[in-house]
Order: sequence, then structure tokens, then C-alpha cells
Amino acid sequence: MSKRIAPLVPAGRRQRGAAVVTALLVVTLAVVVVSGMLWRQQVQIRSIENQRLLAQASWIERAAVDWARLILRDDQRRTSVDQLGEPWAVPIAETRLSDFLGAGLRTDQEGETSFLSGRILDAQARFNLSNLVLWTASESQGRIATIDAPSLAIYRRLLQTLGLNASLAEPTARYLVSAAGGSSDSQRGLRAPDDVNDLLAIAGYTPEIVAALAPFVDVLPERTLVNANTAEAEVLAAVIDKLPLDRAREVVRQRDRAYFNNVSDLQTQLRTLAPQADPNTATGTLDVRTHYFLIYGLIRHERASRMQVSLVYRGEVLGNANTTRVVWVRDIDRMPEQR
Repeated sequence: MSKRIAPLVPAGRRQRGAAVVTALLVVTLAVVVVSGMLWRQQVQIRSIENQRLLAQASWIERAAVDWARLILRDDQRRTSVDQLGEPWAVPIAETRLSDFLGAGLRTDQEGETSFLSGRILDAQARFNLSNLVLWTASESQGRIATIDAPSLAIYRRLLQTLGLNASLAEPTARYLVSAAGGSSDSQRGLRAPDDVNDLLAIAGYTPEIVAALAPFVDVLPERTLVNANTAEAEVLAAVIDKLPLDRAREVVRQRDRAYFNNVSDLQTQLRTLAPQADPNTATGTLDVRTHYFLIYGLIRHERASRMQVSLVYRGEVLGNANTTRVVWVRDIDRMPEQR
């Protein structure tokens, strides 16, 4: 039985086949390398574009804050009473930025559309936790921080009105005094709160409690009065001793029809709507003017978006000039709810 012998492949042909395979491998490798380089370049370009859009959104946000400061300065030139019927209190729905600038200056060229929304809130419509700290002067020890008893009673009533644990008032006041350097506890390195969320450092507070408190309290750089024209009923019920919440809501309804020109107007209304309340507690705790405002803004600039809140201080009118300054700016994750 004879064996079949396979034909031999010439050596030159085998070498040409190996060269073709090698060339294909080299081409494939080159394609992979180039594709990776192009991908990294595309990612880098995209990252640079995002940084540019964020920077542009930040500048738009700054311009919006400056515009809000201009509104506040103009308001102070017109009147010495701050109330919710004024232009600064009107929220701005999401609007194309070019609508503010006019037809001559458009911002939507080349697909770069910009939208602005926001509002101004009266920071003194809330109870200022800084009021819990009372500074007194001493010849031997300098300035001493102690607990302000009337403000402690107000905060306790506010917690009760909101259905929260009123016993949190005392440890909150002690923490603030200690953080301010008013006791030996200050040696422990306590950080002075500058935001409502900082209350979570105090035992007993939970995220749910802080969320419930947020619309009614804040932390300002100094002691302030509550604006009777902008405060919620819960805050008025806490500030004014023996004022039930239902009567406070009626005071707010009457106030929204005709705002208070001074604290005496509020005291007169209290004698009619809530005779059991103590109108004298309004003196020294309430006012009809505001110096601190919260400016909320949301900027959408193509793919980028910025949501921030700025605390602005508006000083007294000196001659024909008044000033505003930004105290701080913070990023936020949501806008305040309409109340």
C-alpha cells in the first residue's frame, strides 16, 4: 500500500505568508494604539470643554448675585421697610439669559444656551442661632460669651411649635457658647457652627430634625432681629410669648394684606387678634428692616449647571450711598421650596 506524500511549499512562499501575518498584526496594533490616543484626546477635549462651561456658568452666577445686590440697594433707597410685596421677594422662574440682556446681546449662539432662575430670601425671617450667645465685657477677662436666656426660651418654644424635642435647646446653647470660647469646653477644639447642618455635631440632632428646622433657623455672623414682615407663623409664635400658632397664622394673613410699618403696628394687631399674647416681647426681638439676605441661583449653561446660595449683607444708608457685600457663597443640591 503506497503512501501519499504532501507537496512541499516553497520557502519563499512561506516567508511571504509570515510577512503578511506580521503586517496585519502591526496594522492591528497601530490601529489599537491610535484609537486609544484619539479616545484619550477626545476625553481630554471634553474635559476642557466642561471646565470652560463651568467657568462660564460661575461668572454668570456672579453676575446674577451682583444684579440681586443692585436690586437690594435700590430697594433700600426707596423704603426703610422690608416686606414680601417688594420686587426683591419675587422669585425668578427659569428664563433664557438673552431675555434679560435684550435682542442686541444674545447668549445662544453656537448652541450655548444659558438659563437663569432663583430667588432672594430674607435671612432675618428666621430665628438666628447666634442670638443664643450673649457677649458681655469684663475688665478682668475681656469679652465673655454666655447663654442669652430670652433667646434660649425663644428657641425652646420654636422646637415645641415644630413638634421637635424642646430639650435640645439647652445643649445647643451650651455648644454655641463653648465654641465661641465662653467656657472651659472651648479647649476641646469645638468648631463654631456657621450653617444649620453643623447642628449634627450636637448630640440629639438627626438629619430629619435638621431638615425640619432648616426653613425656620439659620446662623448669621452676628446677633440680629427677626423681621416681622417676612417671618413665618412658627417663628412669630416662638418669638412672641404666649402667642398660639393659630393666632400667629392669622397675624401673618393680616400682615400679607397690609404690612407692618413698625413694631408698634404689630403690637396693635396683637392686642386685637391675640390679647393673651405678650406684645412687649416684640420689643428688642422684632423689626421691620433686614440687613442679611440669602440669594439662591440656578444657572444652566449648555451641559454645565451651577446651583449656589450667597449670604449678602446690606448696610445702613450713609448719606446718598448704601453698600452690600457677599459674606459667603456655598454650593447647594436643591433650591428652597416655595412656602
